Amino acid sequence: MEYTQEGLIKYICEKVDGIGAKTADRIAGFMVDIVNFCENTSQLSNFVTSKGRRFVKDIQIAEIKKRIDEYILNPEMEINNIWISVLIKNFVKNSIKELKNTTLEKLLINPFLVKAFGFDDHKEVVSFYFYQKITRSVVTSWGFTVEGLLLCSGAEKTDIAGFDMKVEKEEKTFQLQIKSSPNTMSIEQVRQLNTHIKNIKDNVQNIPILGMTYGTREQISRQIQSTLTDYPKSTKIGKELWDFIANENGYCIKLLDLIDEITKNSHFKFSQELEEKKLLLIKDWENKFGKGKKSVDLVLNKYI
Repeated sequence: MEYTQEGLIKYICEKVDGIGAKTADRIAGFMVDIVNFCENTSQLSNFVTSKGRRFVKDIQIAEIKKRIDEYILNPEMEINNIWISVLIKNFVKNSIKELKNTTLEKLLINPFLVKAFGFDDHKEVVSFYFYQKITRSVVTSWGFTVEGLLLCSGAEKTDIAGFDMKVEKEEKTFQLQIKSSPNTMSIEQVRQLNTHIKNIKDNVQNIPILGMTYGTREQISRQIQSTLTDYPKSTKIGKELWDFIANENGYCIKLLDLIDEITKNSHFKFSQELEEKKLLLIKDWENKFGKGKKSVDLVLNKYI
């Protein structure tokens, strides 16, 4: 994905039924920039072929306007910040969709854990496995989103094996492997990263970095501290990483403030959506299996 004005116009247009990549590409060329795209969307009715055939129907123009209102906070913001708004809103939208599509049948209930934790009430079982499912889904989805945020913040994609992105700085190329947290690498993963580091060490232009998107140095796992080549010089964590990639002191705080503003302007509460869905699942359980320990035992027998 290209985090440019043209790329954003194409991204929004391709979300509309009937608009494919080629048409979206033509629209991006016709509208020139994101401000014109947002403020003069109706001009798409004049966008025609040499034979006078329209590229975009009125119903599609209306849908494009709807998508613009949904995703773009302010068309005059820097394009990287607009993209950040799009990424965050899309992440939240997909998370809520996953939440709403969750059913009792999609909860993977482990009878051994239920017994080990002493769950003898159906509300405990539903709450535990519902939160577990949503957490796993959100963490996976966030991994793709945070990659986009880093690329919007100043990083570039790399073609060096074992690394996710790069930053050009001071006539050096910093090759980064990105991990979400300071405690997500096994000893084997650290050793594998050491192999990748060794492979580029003979090139003085390439500087390997393990980047962790949040946390503090005190939280970095023992596996990383004791095994990673050139630790701690070969790591950047939390604010260090974001400020380094953006080449701006305080950038991480600005990014968090921007995300906060985006969320507040969305007028929704994820916690409320979460609670409402949990209550619906509990009600569904009661309608299908009854209440209390008797219903828990009934369901566990289905999973053995």
